[in-house]
Amino acid sequence: MIMAMLLGLAAAAGGADLRDPCFDRPGRLTPACIVDAGHVAVETAVVDFTHATTLTDVTDTFALANTTVRLGVTQHLELLAGWTPYVHARTRTFGVPAGTAVSHTEGIGDVTLAVKQSLLNPDGKKLSVGVQPFVIVPTAKAALGVGSVVEGVIAPISLALPADFALGLSPEVDYIANSGGRGHHFSHTMIGGISRQFGSVSTGVELAGVHNDDPTGRSTKATADLFAAYISKAHPNIQFDAATYVGLNHDTPDIEFLIGISKRF
Repeated sequence: MIMAMLLGLAAAAGGADLRDPCFDRPGRLTPACIVDAGHVAVETAVVDFTHATTLTDVTDTFALANTTVRLGVTQHLELLAGWTPYVHARTRTFGVPAGTAVSHTEGIGDVTLAVKQSLLNPDGKKLSVGVQPFVIVPTAKAALGVGSVVEGVIAPISLALPADFALGLSPEVDYIANSGGRGHHFSHTMIGGISRQFGSVSTGVELAGVHNDDPTGRSTKATADLFAAYISKAHPNIQFDAATYVGLNHDTPDIEFLIGISKRF
């Protein structure tokens, strides 16, 4: 009933010509643009592989079909829902009596729900600014997800530059339960990136940093990211993409690799 009402509202507002595709892939940056009213963008990381090492163990994690659905409600407002249907983690622990212990954990991922409101230029052109409050619902096992409810807000900013370059920023603040079980703390994220369009292909680089103020153990994660996307002129509503995130310190997974596809309906 609620979804039908939203689709009806979106369809009533969706008579204008379509803007350029506004996909939230690839890369970590959140776009400031909004999906056209009356339209839906379905964005899937077909395969997401992460390799992480510590002094005592090595963990390889595979996530399949991590999908986000974005519904344009008005020309300035969209709704988002994301979920991963399958996650598998394989951990090898060293220094145990038997030499090396191997464990496996698998299951579904967490659910993310969000609303994004454009504050300036919802088409993503020139200077574009938005705000995106969100909540992560811990439907995954603790070893595969956030473990408790996470609330946060992202303030995506993008700026079109000369020569087909674009600059993006995604400052973010999250409110997270303490790992000790009592109380909450804040986590702060800043992502900055620059990209360029080369015909049907766009490529870009990012730097991302996450500082977690958990009182039981503060940490900072940092990555250098490289991504590319392809949209053909014959099929302008479909995008293929790939991205690699390289960890820059010991608190960060060594490398993450993703390939994905997005389509606007």
